[in-house]
Amino acid sequence: MESWVARGFFALLVVVFVFWGISNVFTLTGSSTAVATVAGKPIDVSVVQAGYQRALNQAQQQGQQPDAGARQQLAMQALSDAVRQAILRQAAAQYGVGVPDAALREVLDGIPAFQTNGSFDKAKFAQVLQQSGISQDEFIGQVKDEVIGRQLVTPVINGAAVPAAMLSPIFALLGEQRSASLVDVPVNTQPVPPAPADAVLQRYWRNNPGKFTAPEYRQVQVVILSPALLAPQEQVPQDQIAAGVARAEAASPSVPVRSADVLSVQDLADASQLKAAWERGASWTKMQRLAAQYHATPVPLASMQQNQIPSGALAQAVFSAPAGQVVGPVAGDLGMYLFKVTSIATNGPDPAQLATQVTQALQLQMAQQAVAKNVDALQDALAGQTPLDQLPGNLGLVAIEGALDAGGLTPKGTPAPIPGGDDLRNAIVRAAFAAQQGAAPQLQTGPDGSYYALAVQKIIPPAVQPFAQARVLSAWQGAQQRREANVIAADLMHAVNTGTPVAQAAAAAGLSVTQSPAYTSTAQPENQPTQLVPVLFSLKPGEATMLDNGSDFTVAVLDKVVAPTPQSDPAGFAKLQQSLNSSLQDDLEGSFLAGLQAQDKVTVNQKLFAQIYQ
Repeated sequence: MESWVARGFFALLVVVFVFWGISNVFTLTGSSTAVATVAGKPIDVSVVQAGYQRALNQAQQQGQQPDAGARQQLAMQALSDAVRQAILRQAAAQYGVGVPDAALREVLDGIPAFQTNGSFDKAKFAQVLQQSGISQDEFIGQVKDEVIGRQLVTPVINGAAVPAAMLSPIFALLGEQRSASLVDVPVNTQPVPPAPADAVLQRYWRNNPGKFTAPEYRQVQVVILSPALLAPQEQVPQDQIAAGVARAEAASPSVPVRSADVLSVQDLADASQLKAAWERGASWTKMQRLAAQYHATPVPLASMQQNQIPSGALAQAVFSAPAGQVVGPVAGDLGMYLFKVTSIATNGPDPAQLATQVTQALQLQMAQQAVAKNVDALQDALAGQTPLDQLPGNLGLVAIEGALDAGGLTPKGTPAPIPGGDDLRNAIVRAAFAAQQGAAPQLQTGPDGSYYALAVQKIIPPAVQPFAQARVLSAWQGAQQRREANVIAADLMHAVNTGTPVAQAAAAAGLSVTQSPAYTSTAQPENQPTQLVPVLFSLKPGEATMLDNGSDFTVAVLDKVVAPTPQSDPAGFAKLQQSLNSSLQDDLEGSFLAGLQAQDKVTVNQKLFAQIYQ
């Protein structure tokens, strides 16, 4: 330190460290929590985080375990929702759009989940929001944003409609009906030829090795750790089931409903006559006939809530009357009513079914917890080179062993007994044919929160069966029957296409003609050849074609084409018009929002966004 050089160097270090620390303070102080900006206004990361967490909790409650890709998609949806709300708020401020408190209150009052006996219930409102993990202010803000969005978007899309010049051809194309005369030529009804010489069979065996070749099989050992397989074994305490049922009933409460036969009558004298006939035991069918004579209108009410009956006086009377008794006349806004209550019930869930659903959901939750607890121990055992057949027996594993092909079939041709759903089964089969023989088993993640590990013990390569073991005679005879059926069907198709009526050609071959149901380009009738749809819509009336269905050959002759018109099917035309208009309006709404987004210059902090789902 006696040297000026050393003193200068030491002073420089002090200055550097001082300003380095100050720089960090400034950096930390000025760091932003905005995951995105809309027109320069920030969207705090907590908003997107809350939406992402709600979506994640909902997925987990449904028994799903989202992987990294699925979590990213949930976060992207939460971010998109937050950006959309910010864009609409910006547009509302720009165009002076607001929501009066009275309008907001009307929307909240009309949400069924917050109602008790048709009226808004403040306590239920708070309870439902608490169960959903959202505050009242946050929910009201979302409703307000939704109302603002409708006010902005509705004027833009309301006038959008598909022109009639485009709608009519589309309706005719989609609704055109075609039917055909069908002639089936079965393969198995053709004469079975006698056994040929041994040399013929030998030649057939050599020329068709694919028919006598067994596929590659793999002898595998598999262990599975799956919540779905563990769940049925879990014992759920009755108090938890009762609490779950109570929560479910609170979320979807039972509402009283009644069914009644009602007569709307204008004259008191007519009402007296009708009531007397009804009380003498007249059926509802007879009362409907009598109603026409007495200028009354029959109105059946089926499973109606009290607030769904248009007349308040009638609703109160119906829900006060016993079943099976003729009541009235009751004065209403538009006349008088006679009625008989035919049933008294509630529209809530079936208690036994609800208890079963709750129990299964709780069992799955317990199984998911058990899997999460045991998967590390399973991973450690596999890392320690523990053979699959020597793994601990307290991990909840399901073990299987056997040979299977790439289609999941055993050498006997039956499906391999792999437990679990189709997704898990397919994943295990793919893994079996991707693994190397003798390779150490690795823990792999399966669908629906499951895990599995497998070892390939032996690979059995494809091999042609020896002539003595192959069923060559049966295969040869089947091929001859198929060839004969093919020739008959081809001759029949040729005869029709050269002018012979299909009924005459079929009768000459000893076959019968059946009529197909009506096909459309979008509808496939049941129990009909699936490949007939594209072929049928390429034929001309009277033209024949031939289909190979595996077990038989089908000759189809197009004989009827019915093109719909708006007048012949007004309901279908209106439905298509509504669907196309809705699609067009959705496109306009998307374009409108995209335009607002481009105008407001949305930016996203990708680094901060990634922290939400990682």
